[in-house]
Amino acid sequence: TMKNLLLIVLMVAGALTGRLLAQGQETVNREKMRVFTDWGGRWKGEGSIQRGPGEPRKSTVDEVIEFKLDSTVLVVEGIGKRTDPSTRKEVVVHHAFAVLSYDQPSDEYKFRTYLIDGRSTDAWLKVVEENKYHWGFDSPRGKIRYNILIDPEKKTWNETGEYSQDGEKWMKFFEMNLIRVE
Repeated sequence: TMKNLLLIVLMVAGALTGRLLAQGQETVNREKMRVFTDWGGRWKGEGSIQRGPGEPRKSTVDEVIEFKLDSTVLVVEGIGKRTDPSTRKEVVVHHAFAVLSYDQPSDEYKFRTYLIDGRSTDAWLKVVEENKYHWGFDSPRGKIRYNILIDPEKKTWNETGEYSQDGEKWMKFFEMNLIRVE
């Protein structure tokens, strides 16, 4: 009947419209994530963290960063290791995983981070300028922010971490210098 035919036509039109909208969102997300193209690859180098008085603890760092889901999501896994002076064996001192994506409704990047000890956070991330990024989050004791600077020609990644109790006076506690190896 004509009623059934009209219903079928409306259902097909609705399905096609939904598919086109989803394809449009995917295209927008892929375009927004393009600014992180130089993040991709395997990075190796050295990191250091300062926890209290004394010398910073140094580690070797291996980061693998890959685009997933047709370049709409970026996954980051970083492992820091150092040699235990008493056993002379290499031990993992830092293991983190993160997922970076673009959220259209809020027009913001979402950076969900996870640590091997079970801690996680929903961090903010801002593109400051080409190959310069800031990301961070609030912690129970203050604010944490990281500053990333990538030089695609030299294939270098420099990242510093800073802590502030009040959001005005910042103290550096972390630094990582990496070179792209793959």
